[in-house]
Amino acid sequence: MGFGNANPVAAVDCRSAASSYDLASSGVSSRLRRYSTCVIYSAGNDDCYSEFRRLKSAQTDFELAVMGYKSACP
Repeated sequence: MGFGNANPVAAVDCRSAASSYDLASSGVSSRLRRYSTCVIYSAGNDDCYSEFRRLKSAQTDFELAVMGYKSACP
């Protein structure tokens, strides 16, 4: 990703936002796998609430990361 003569602060902000986005995306993927695994193997004995709560939290982090990326990397 070339930034040329762009504002170096903006370039750093964009790289930071991209890093946050990548981390949040990985978090959602990981939590989704854990939730899915819980649902598959619950056999009616686990409502998987804690896994779902963590997935919702990861989704919130992802939404914030998307907003940050859109703002920092126009």
